[in-house]
Amino acid sequence: MNRPKRNEHNRERILQTGMELFNRKGYHGTGLKEILDTCQVPKGSFYNYFESKEQFAVEVLEYSHQLEDAKWEKRTNAIEGNLLERFRLAIDQFIADYENDPDSTGCLLTNLMGEVGNASNSFREIISLSCNRVIDCIEESFKEGQLQGCFRNDLSARALAQLFWDSWQGALLRTKVEASTTPLREVADVIYTLYAPLDNPETKDGDNNEI
Repeated sequence: MNRPKRNEHNRERILQTGMELFNRKGYHGTGLKEILDTCQVPKGSFYNYFESKEQFAVEVLEYSHQLEDAKWEKRTNAIEGNLLERFRLAIDQFIADYENDPDSTGCLLTNLMGEVGNASNSFREIISLSCNRVIDCIEESFKEGQLQGCFRNDLSARALAQLFWDSWQGALLRTKVEASTTPLREVADVIYTLYAPLDNPETKDGDNNEI
């Protein structure tokens, strides 16, 4: 028997609802009934789009990645200045958003990494893929910054991207535990200072030796 034709608008509404609930309550803390009741979709319609709650969570992660990627690009493009300055201002805006509404602004990928990262091969694969895709995007941005001369270039853009991602994930977890965005601001301050172009010692010495 063929499945009924799927309504993509309903599918997106279910994904949006799942993303919001998983962000607030986590994967295990969100029941299927709550998802269905919140978006007012019958169980049969849900299984028309998704084979299981786990497969649904995998697709929610992909949906969240697409939204966050588009949001980050739009935000950084709207900011003036060199790429390092734009990067810092975009992070500051994220922190401000988080302070205004931590439940809806938290990083879903970070939350699910800690909760279900090793729960199954499906979760492990999609979370690993999502992390690498984010790092890939950050790396491309940092490469551009190095070409502009506004990022240090003694380390590879990949190494800088991985360091930022790992530091940021740790700060997000501390932010939840401490109920404070201080860890995020501390990481932003360190990254902004650490990633700035290095002074050239030879140039400095040469300048000092001039009469």
